[in-house]
Amino acid sequence: MSEEFHEKFPDIYSCIGYFEEILRLPGGVVLFLEFKGLLCGYVSVKPRHQAKIKHTSELNMGIHSEFRGKGIGKFLLQNAVDRVQEEGIIEIIYLMVRSDNVPAISLYEKSGFEKLAVLEKDTKIGNIYLDGILMRKFTGALNSGK
Repeated sequence: MSEEFHEKFPDIYSCIGYFEEILRLPGGVVLFLEFKGLLCGYVSVKPRHQAKIKHTSELNMGIHSEFRGKGIGKFLLQNAVDRVQEEGIIEIIYLMVRSDNVPAISLYEKSGFEKLAVLEKDTKIGNIYLDGILMRKFTGALNSGK
């Protein structure tokens, strides 16, 4: 939610390992968008493994600062949700977003995510506290009985 890509993945091996783990899980989705050798953005949907919440997942995405506002986030998010819906394993997608990330909140709301809760002072950057917003989207598998 508050990490830059290079902070989350200091080297290629940590990146590969993280995403390979997601892809091994039933319902896991990882998508990247690359342009001229530069990673423009990514999205992952990581299913939860605990028995009683296996029908839920956590979405994480990031867009390189040079490519924000160009529709890449919308493209990646829609394709990830489409894949989740096609597989029919995941019924609910959760995500966390910082309250100051207005463009991301708008994108998520336009894509059918709803705000569930505000976590006050959830993130601390330097000496500044920021709220986190928990959001959720039902994928349709819940209603289809899969």
